[in-house]
Amino acid sequence: MTAFQPIAADNILLQQPPFRYVDELVYYEEGLARTRFTVPPENMLIEEGRFTSAGVMEHMAQSSAAKVGYESKYIRHIPVQIGFIGQIKNFEVMRFPRSGETLETEVKTEYEMMGITLAAITVFIDGEPVASGQLKTALRQDE
Repeated sequence: MTAFQPIAADNILLQQPPFRYVDELVYYEEGLARTRFTVPPENMLIEEGRFTSAGVMEHMAQSSAAKVGYESKYIRHIPVQIGFIGQIKNFEVMRFPRSGETLETEVKTEYEMMGITLAAITVFIDGEPVASGQLKTALRQDE
């Protein structure tokens, strides 16, 4: 079995710079994905050198989208699908990431049915959890 090769976010996400908050998907297996993102020093979601709650939340949402984008493109061989956030629960930031720090984020699928997914997401810096929450998303249903 070959090791997972990281996938650049521009291959699996619809968001583009400067609104992209994932650099790459670094791991994938069914029900679990991990992303990486280095917080840029100049960004609209940086305040006083720290990533804001909105930045952390957007990074979590895009990490979930990276998992779906990978599944779409590399497993189901369809175009990357558009998704929507339906609900955010238990969102907590234990420490705000500083500009230049690298976030490693784990997305664990808890429930998935008919295009609706509930995922537990944890953001780590150097192995320490700095944010977590649950995200419910829905994929756009094309006619």
